[in-house]
Amino acid sequence: MNFISVDFHLHYLANYTLYVQSDFINNHLVVVSEDNEVLAYFRYDSLQPNSEVIKFLSYPFSNVIIGLPHQGLVWVPQEVFTPPDKILFTPYFIDENPDLILFKEVDSLDVVGLYQLDQVILHRWRKVFPAAKFVPNFEILIDQVKSQSNTEGEVLGVHIYDNKADLLLFINGEFKLYNTFEVATADDLSYFVISVLKNFGISWKMGKILLSGASQDSEWGIRLVNYCDEILVLESKTNWSVSNEEVKQELKMLNLLPDTGSCE
Repeated sequence: MNFISVDFHLHYLANYTLYVQSDFINNHLVVVSEDNEVLAYFRYDSLQPNSEVIKFLSYPFSNVIIGLPHQGLVWVPQEVFTPPDKILFTPYFIDENPDLILFKEVDSLDVVGLYQLDQVILHRWRKVFPAAKFVPNFEILIDQVKSQSNTEGEVLGVHIYDNKADLLLFINGEFKLYNTFEVATADDLSYFVISVLKNFGISWKMGKILLSGASQDSEWGIRLVNYCDEILVLESKTNWSVSNEEVKQELKMLNLLPDTGSCE
């Protein structure tokens, strides 16, 4: 899908922010003005950009923020972690080079997330936008789920992307789990959700499921209804205004992307 507003002007590029959601299958480009108005949107096969996308990526955007999926994720208590400790966790990652292990301190949970980014995707974007800011998707997902988690009961966040699902669990406001699973079908998702229920001694239904990256009437949303008292679709804290209705619907599935701009 390609959309360019009549209000998009090349001579205002310095005032725009280009947001990119890059996964293993699809890429999404969103250009936003200083007033948070969406001026352009592209969705395309990550390996086969069309000529219009290639032309658009050649523009000299000065503000570029790129959301990327993680590749490996390990949690460590914040109080016992120092950067040199990365070398202790190399066996848990696909590439054991400690220089490729990044970390993010999540102060609100008193934990540090050690992670890697897919080097092929990372290098591809660095070649196009060397000064871009890269944000791991899990950082945004945790913040959005935690903000809607009650101090009592169980809240499960489910983020769908590519052929994967990130599951994160809060119980009585306490962070319990974040893991990534391969899900080709809704049956796969059911298996992993039921496993989480069993492993944490939760009854057949948990209090709330917060769905990200998919609509409530999708196969994922319909299946998840079986495992909770309430299901809600996660929404961004940052509001983008969109004049095109079709683009507005597309962006609902990119609920993580607008909030990448608020990361430090």
